[in-house]
Amino acid sequence: MLEKIVDFKNYSSIKVGGIKKLKIAQTIDEALNLSKTHTLIGKASNTLISPNAKNLFCLGSEFDYIKENDNFIEVGAKSSAKKVFLYFKKQNLKGVEFLGSIPGSIGGIIKMNAGMKEYEIKDSIIATNINGKWIESNDINFSYRHSNIDGIIIAVRFKKEKGFRFELETLFKDMRKNQPKNPSLGSCFKNPKEISAGKLLDISNLKGFKIGGMAFSQKHANFLVNLDNGTFDDAIKLINFAQNTVYNKYKIKLETEIIIIEGE
Repeated sequence: MLEKIVDFKNYSSIKVGGIKKLKIAQTIDEALNLSKTHTLIGKASNTLISPNAKNLFCLGSEFDYIKENDNFIEVGAKSSAKKVFLYFKKQNLKGVEFLGSIPGSIGGIIKMNAGMKEYEIKDSIIATNINGKWIESNDINFSYRHSNIDGIIIAVRFKKEKGFRFELETLFKDMRKNQPKNPSLGSCFKNPKEISAGKLLDISNLKGFKIGGMAFSQKHANFLVNLDNGTFDDAIKLINFAQNTVYNKYKIKLETEIIIIEGE
């Protein structure tokens, strides 16, 4: 088992966290054993990590691969969204065009059923390897930005369908133009059924609202951004304030889309 020192202020996409030891699982058995006492993180593109967080681990390079089969494309959980997007585009395969516009590793993307607009990752997969066993997609409960996966995602098998959709690539790129450039974790809250989270924050006068160095972006209200040396505590206070404000005004509970790893 490997181990490295990581500065999460550089590792995390929102530039928050401390300097910590990060264990690296090189086999499925190591990953399963570590999961009993440690928390798995991917690329921390949607994860807010406390400076006091302990016992973290990630998957090693053995889980970063793409293999082509006659009927499917198998991808290791550590593989990046960008890597998979470029492979599908080069091979003229459809189904994951939005991966070119979102960050993260495939394992995290599957677990949260990531997507853009009405396009979700669940619609493009056949099966997921969880704790070393392949589970058919129909046996996994996927919903909006959520799955019931309780275990370590090892790999995923994508449908192998010809016809990369260039018009969707363009659509998703255009959507990204409306997103802030500051360090961020992407969408902070899930969209309630009644109205989008961004709209709720906007009409609650929270667009641009900040606490310390953290703020809800002026460009897109549902993006929690680090303006200048924002801290974990700043982010938590801002999230809690927004949830309380929206609930008091509209009786709607905002649920976080980002993952929060607290300290002990």
